Amino acid sequence: HHASRGQHQGMGMDQGQGAMHGQQPFGAPDLNNPMFHMAASQGAQFFDQGQKMISSNVSQYVSMQLLRHYFQVDTPYVAKKLKILLMPFMHKHWHREKDEGDGMYPYAPPRDCVNAPDLYIPVMSFVTYILIVGYHMGQEKSFTPEVLGKTGSSGLVMLVLEVLALKVGFYLLDGPRNSFLDFVSWSGYKYVGITLCCLVRVFLGKTLQMCLLFFTGGCMSWFMFKTVANSLILADTRHQGGGSSLTKQY
Repeated sequence: HHASRGQHQGMGMDQGQGAMHGQQPFGAPDLNNPMFHMAASQGAQFFDQGQKMISSNVSQYVSMQLLRHYFQVDTPYVAKKLKILLMPFMHKHWHREKDEGDGMYPYAPPRDCVNAPDLYIPVMSFVTYILIVGYHMGQEKSFTPEVLGKTGSSGLVMLVLEVLALKVGFYLLDGPRNSFLDFVSWSGYKYVGITLCCLVRVFLGKTLQMCLLFFTGGCMSWFMFKTVANSLILADTRHQGGGSSLTKQY
């Protein structure tokens, strides 16, 4: 009797283990996939190399003190900023607070003003986007180490083109001389929506991804419109009583 009961329990365990090995939960990563491990390893190396490159080269072109200004964030700021990026239609006040400190930068840092541009969210969302692309390629068994580099390079090229377009637009409108990093931040925020779309594509399919893409694209367009318009409105205070209005031109 004991022997038959033990045999029955053993068969039940074998069947349970077979079900576990035979079925992959929906949306769960296949940790036994060697391409997944390769993508994860290459992603970690890419992230480390990017950190070293930034720390060694960025100081040649940008003041580190100014750069730190854009990374002065905290958890409440990040949560509020993500809410604005994903639901900008609900945000009412877009003006930036003035800095009451030493005056090196005229505006308050991100942790003190939710409308201030930062670089923490753009950098983290851009890196996350690259890693998700690598993960997806690993799941499709088509990952190569060059994928991460190509994805990062193409993203940076688009970022540079968008920043140049913003600079030219502000120049033609005789707008305020915003910091170059302001434009980098504004352009980089789009990777929040892109990252969400990639996650939905990986776990929920292409149809929902396209729906989310239209939504996040509209949100980012509205965010950019309100942000740029606010910068031009601030600049209009220098032209009070003048001929043309920057806001009307915009």
